[in-house]
Amino acid sequence: MMRRHFISVMMGGILVLLLAGGTSAPGLRAADLKTLPLPAPAGGSRGPGATSVPAAAPPAAPTYQYHAAGKPDPFKPFMETDPALKKKMEEEQKKKAALQERPISPLQQAELGQFRLVGIAGDRARQTAIVEDGVAKKYYPLFVGTYIGMNGGRVAAILPDRVVVEEKAEKQAKKAQIRRVTVMLHKEEEGKP
Repeated sequence: MMRRHFISVMMGGILVLLLAGGTSAPGLRAADLKTLPLPAPAGGSRGPGATSVPAAAPPAAPTYQYHAAGKPDPFKPFMETDPALKKKMEEEQKKKAALQERPISPLQQAELGQFRLVGIAGDRARQTAIVEDGVAKKYYPLFVGTYIGMNGGRVAAILPDRVVVEEKAEKQAKKAQIRRVTVMLHKEEEGKP
């Protein structure tokens, strides 16, 4: 029984020494020698009992380098679109962005041909026109400068029998062209209310 006790005490003592690193035995510090290089002796000379232990270099981790030559761009769409279609989509995006800059009224949410001029009132100084939305069956007043239509049209003039609306034409030339659209007063036919 005493022999077992002696063996367990000896093993415990060895473990404590190993964990604390308190021994100078060369076999017990083998892990430390592999990771730390030995310092060079001072003066460049070695003593009579000095032994040289080659320091093992840590293994180099493999490095990865990406070479883009001959590989497709990962951020470019894999399907090419038609240049004419691409240009048309860009124009639509610009038009939507221009519409978002200013508040949109119900007059700007429908095409100009959808509205019907039903009346004009006022004197020469200040005239007002009334238009009817053919789909929603609602009436809206128009003044000079009121925006109307989806193409950014603006009322330029209100005459006794018509309203003149100026719209920006599609840019075919270098400078923007203005297209004038005339909306005639709708006169009731006789016999119809």
